[in-house]
Amino acid sequence: TAPPATTKPATETPKYGGTLTLCMTTDPVAGWDPVRTIQGFNYCLTHEKLTTGDWARGPAGGFGTSEIDWGFANNQLLHLRTGAIAESTKWTLDPAGGGTIVFQIRKGIHWQFPDTPAGRLVNGRQMTADDVVYSLRRASTIGSDGFMWRIAPDLRNADIQKTGPWEVTFKAPSTDVLLSGLLRFGGIIYIVNPEVITRYGDLQDWRNYVGTGPFMMRDFVSSGSITLIRNPNYWMKDPVGPGKGNQLPYLDRVKVLIIADASTRLAALRTGKIDWLENLNHFDADVMRKTPGLIEKWDIGFQGRGTPIMMRTDKAPFNDIRVRQAMMLATDFQNILKGIFNGVGIIVTTPFAKAKGYEEIYLGLDDPDFPSDVKELFTYNPEKARQLLKEAGYPNGFKTTILLASNAVDEIDYYSIIKDMWVKVGIELTLDLREVGAANNIRNARTHEALAAFDTGPVGAYMNAVQYIGRGAQNLSMIDDPVINEAVQKVRVALITKGDKEAMRIFREEVSKYALRQSWAIPRVTGSFHNFWWPWFKNYSGETNIGFDQRTWPQYIWYDQDLKKKMGY
Repeated sequence: TAPPATTKPATETPKYGGTLTLCMTTDPVAGWDPVRTIQGFNYCLTHEKLTTGDWARGPAGGFGTSEIDWGFANNQLLHLRTGAIAESTKWTLDPAGGGTIVFQIRKGIHWQFPDTPAGRLVNGRQMTADDVVYSLRRASTIGSDGFMWRIAPDLRNADIQKTGPWEVTFKAPSTDVLLSGLLRFGGIIYIVNPEVITRYGDLQDWRNYVGTGPFMMRDFVSSGSITLIRNPNYWMKDPVGPGKGNQLPYLDRVKVLIIADASTRLAALRTGKIDWLENLNHFDADVMRKTPGLIEKWDIGFQGRGTPIMMRTDKAPFNDIRVRQAMMLATDFQNILKGIFNGVGIIVTTPFAKAKGYEEIYLGLDDPDFPSDVKELFTYNPEKARQLLKEAGYPNGFKTTILLASNAVDEIDYYSIIKDMWVKVGIELTLDLREVGAANNIRNARTHEALAAFDTGPVGAYMNAVQYIGRGAQNLSMIDDPVINEAVQKVRVALITKGDKEAMRIFREEVSKYALRQSWAIPRVTGSFHNFWWPWFKNYSGETNIGFDQRTWPQYIWYDQDLKKKMGY
């Protein structure tokens, strides 16, 4: 278990001004239109969603309730959500099994007014319910370029209507779509301006950004930096602490440097050229701890995600459970944990790693009720693997390929070790390295030849079970199993009628245990993840995402420029 970060509440009155400097490893891979993805500081600081995580119910710089840490688990618990563009959200189920979600849109939010042609086109008008309807419909119907279109096929024909001057209603035929709509429409889709897209076609040119968020785009230099400046007309106030009631944001600007080289990123943090760095492995973390003054927060299992090897169970040889079990037995999980991660990590039994706030869903190898027959599959046994392959009709093994994105150097190293293990039982693995965009296109279309490495999504979205059901990009094992389908339905009904804990219990007992017995995917061993930051930006407690991939914490923090100078930077 990782220790909490030790930060002291800032008792001073928050100050306005300063530049928070962060970094990314590449230019926005999916481009600039937020309909394409959900990640990136540019999207979440310039545009907003209907709902977000409640920052004040986390540590909030020492002034929150600390019901959750908004750390690595990418938490999406329903009772910790709060309104953003939607002032309130209500959902109901009818006896026939359908569902309705009603979003009450917040009044008084205005579109940004940057000094650009797009800004002058919108002219700072008030955002409306019509803008919300437009954004939801666009995201769910845009086609394969759209993130929502790819991951949620069941929402492509969603019924989205304006039902009042400040009201948007979403209707769904079942709880499956209801929860997809509530979590995905509410917490994933960015609300965009219709006039800008009508004039320019899309938002792929960053110069056309006009959102409602706390910061506005100012500049972008490819492979250089992204610069955002304070939105003086932002609607949100500071919810807690000495600055309660203050207009947000405090920062004058946020600068995101594009630094591809890992050693350069570490040097930039050590020398104070950047203020915050995330997702360091334990080797780099050991180095960074030698820099006086840096604050660290770490955990195991980033966002509770698993990243298993998924396989085409709809065709040979992976449609035979004996083959899938042989692949498990041919994988030396313990050796990987010790050799690569120095024993600091976890064997993600699938689908989720242990994460704060989601303890009830976690099924660990050491749990007393972990099925003994499944536990045997996590014990390295190449002799039994060869026997199972022989029984399945592959006495000499077989050749196969795994789809990987070529930029993931660490991943390539990891799967090279898997390759060396499997060849000992006759499974010859070829690493099919593709450019990032090409790899994503194949995964999105589910046209991979055999195996593919991809994540299961964050544990916070467990109720969607995207790795086990549906035609989305994360069901790369092509599973359509009536037992799983029924169990997931029970999870979703329980979530709405009985709450998170009961829903997670059902998932653990009826989804996870059954899926493990089927060996639909080869689990991943994952190490520790470390974030480091300097103490001169205040109101920060190690938050990563305030909701579902919502990196909105910069809008709450303030920058102590005097402390930075005092520390010699």
